Amino acid sequence: MTALSLTASLAVPGLVLAAAPAQAASGCYIKASSANLRSKASTSSTSLGVAYKNNKCTEKTSTYTGGHRWYKVKMTTGNAKGKTGWVRDDLIHLPDDDVHTCSPEDVACHTG
Repeated sequence: MTALSLTASLAVPGLVLAAAPAQAASGCYIKASSANLRSKASTSSTSLGVAYKNNKCTEKTSTYTGGHRWYKVKMTTGNAKGKTGWVRDDLIHLPDDDVHTCSPEDVACHTG
């Protein structure tokens, strides 16, 4: 009876507790006709599989080497689904690619 009374006394009429919003997944997809999933961030490393255009992935981390940014991704669709490997930046589309920030000095941003 004591625990029940304590719980009832803590309830506040009209108070609604909302759950924290779910964190957005870092979704990406292959934008080239095909892309090798590499074991390391290098074109000379072993290919773990091939992902094809529009196959979806989630980004895990990135590094810059050999003149390119490389992304370690896990494929979520397509023939390489479930595989994790490195993909070069020019072969992949990331959510950040859709974000464009205009500065007041950038005339091209302000013309319609």
